[in-house]
Amino acid sequence: MKYKGYTGNILNVNLTEGRIETIPFPEKLAEDYIGGGGAAAKLISDSLDTISSPLDEKNPLIFMTGPLTGTIVPWSGRHCVATISPLTGLWGESYAGGTWGKELKRAGFDGIVISGKSEKLVYLRITDSSVTIENAAHLKGKDSWETDSIIKKEAGEKTKVAAIGAAGENLVRFASVVHDGPASRIAARCGVGAVMGSKNLKAIAVSGEKRVEVANSDALMKSIKEKLPALIINDTEHRVEKAKFVFSNFVADGRHGVNNWRDGELAGFEEALLKEAELHVRHTKPYLCSGCRTGCVESNVKDGIRQSVWESFAPLGSQCGVTDMKHIQKAYDICNQQGIDSISAGGIISFAMECFEEGIITEKDTDGINLRFGNGRGMIEMLKKLCQREGFGNILAEGTKRAASLIGRGAEKLAIEVKGLEVPAHDPRTHNFLALTYATDNRGASHLSASNPHIDGSDLVNLLDVRFTAEGTADMVVRRQNYSNILNSLVLCIFAQAGYAQYYSPTSFGGITAKEVTEWFNLVTGADASFESLMSCGERMFNLKHEINTKLGLTPDLDTLPERLLTLKRGQGPAADHLPQMKEMIEEYYRIRGWGASGNMRRMEK
Repeated sequence: MKYKGYTGNILNVNLTEGRIETIPFPEKLAEDYIGGGGAAAKLISDSLDTISSPLDEKNPLIFMTGPLTGTIVPWSGRHCVATISPLTGLWGESYAGGTWGKELKRAGFDGIVISGKSEKLVYLRITDSSVTIENAAHLKGKDSWETDSIIKKEAGEKTKVAAIGAAGENLVRFASVVHDGPASRIAARCGVGAVMGSKNLKAIAVSGEKRVEVANSDALMKSIKEKLPALIINDTEHRVEKAKFVFSNFVADGRHGVNNWRDGELAGFEEALLKEAELHVRHTKPYLCSGCRTGCVESNVKDGIRQSVWESFAPLGSQCGVTDMKHIQKAYDICNQQGIDSISAGGIISFAMECFEEGIITEKDTDGINLRFGNGRGMIEMLKKLCQREGFGNILAEGTKRAASLIGRGAEKLAIEVKGLEVPAHDPRTHNFLALTYATDNRGASHLSASNPHIDGSDLVNLLDVRFTAEGTADMVVRRQNYSNILNSLVLCIFAQAGYAQYYSPTSFGGITAKEVTEWFNLVTGADASFESLMSCGERMFNLKHEINTKLGLTPDLDTLPERLLTLKRGQGPAADHLPQMKEMIEEYYRIRGWGASGNMRRMEK
């Protein structure tokens, strides 16, 4: 490998055969798809014809870092987990922060490609000197936190663990992969944990001491210091005000779904949320991913346990009509311990609650649980059943789209999902940008798939100025999606980018721009890439994932939002009377992408 920043090694594990081998990371793969989600997409694309279904043993599960992972580049402590999603049947990718990705690089690997299925439950143990497949019979049924603790006692406290809980073992279709135990850095979306469970793989434990080489360490250090002269977490009062600012803005903006996206306001939610935001900061400690210099305003731990974030406050709170913050935290703990996506969990529970209130299901269906909106205890009990696939939880474990089909009797109209993936905690009716992003992202509704490539920080676009305007939205979304694919291949944190950082960082940091991203990529790898060439690479990655989806059966009619979000107005807040102009925006989006009306691509040569 002529490029620095890579170890040059991919670990290939076939669990059916018990075969472990190291294969080279091809230079062509690095040049065309960089790493992270881009490289993973290419590897999955090359094996697509052999995959009969997402839970088939031939469906690869890929853990992939990027060339910046494990270097001194700030905000590079992330990695990708990719597969064909058992929730959507399409391309699936999820990202996690923490320390695990860096440790994999220190063990000497850029990524892991896992195929096959073990006869018995096992875990992988990876060090910089050996790779072994270990018996995990003693871990069967353990939650992800227990698994982390037990493996660290066996392999050493410095070991970093990626594990599934009961949900992954039980093949819940939106099961996650949990890293760092109770601190819970989670590859949550698309059901990657279910694919891990389908392979009888309980965990991957990594440790290493190798250093990642960079091409120009002196210039890299100089550039980083110039951009970040003295970044530290601000004092508690500043963090409190920032947390309250973020959450109050989200509520005022109308971002939060209420009662399965049916209503526009939930009495008492904002008051309870802002009170919790203050307690959240005063009585917790910030938890930073490896390489992070600022921290996220909502990333905190208490007694070592990850505390609620917006993507749990809204899905498990307002979306289910719940305002009791203790119930929301308990539900979030269950999601993290048992390993399920909190966004999908809130989506499926709120769907079931509306089915209950509409009389489509009754307590006879729900095992005696009163599943009305606002019943936090009922939400918690059903989450427990869901993770174990017990009773009615077995139906909900299939995800909203499948559950609606299984229930029938009009439940399909209440299913709020895009391509099978539940909608995040940001209402697309509040921003045309969000609406088009959700409709067109390759994995379904995702709020982190379109980051703005600010060139120097002076070209910030105020989304509030264009939130209801259809003109120009498609061009903005295409550009942002391409840029996000670059970030997700490097792998860099989206929240550190200008346009995000000023909201999510508890410091006064304004974020890094495309200028720094391009410069740091070149200084690490020794490449001579321009911003324009990276953007072409980002487009190539996005199109490849779209091509995977079309081969798996994606049709243009799936590039849309659920009927409710296109026809039912919120009735509250700045977007009270707005509905996304989806048809107009989709047509322009396809034109800019160079796709025909059928979704077929005409520019795959890029």
